[in-house]
Parts: sequence; structure tokens; C-alpha cells
Amino acid sequence: MVCPGYAHLEPAKIAQITKLEAELGVLLLAHERPAPVASLNEQDLKQLREIEKKMGIRLVAYA
Repeated sequence: MVCPGYAHLEPAKIAQITKLEAELGVLLLAHERPAPVASLNEQDLKQLREIEKKMGIRLVAYA
């Protein structure tokens, strides 16, 4: 599996995204080629959340 890289954006596009982040009050990540998000069962999600909490990180699962 290949992890999608961050998008290479022109300054004007970055400014648009920054403005949207401010309006929505969120942090947005732009990927070059989005991969499908994995479909996880409850047990998988529980394990993922436990590791996130233990390590103080945020994980994203791609298929």
C-alpha cells in the first residue's frame, strides 16, 4: 500500500484552504491522491482508539 502524500498547492489555493479552516474552525489536510478510507469493525476501531490515546496521536486508516 502507498500512503497518499500531501498535495502540492499554489499559494492562492493554500490561502483558500486557510480561509476555510478559519471559517470552519478545523484543521484540513490536503492529499495529492486520496486513498479510500478503510472500513473497520468495532474491535479494530477500539484498538485504533486505544493506541491513539496511549500515544497522543491521530491515526487515519486507508484501504
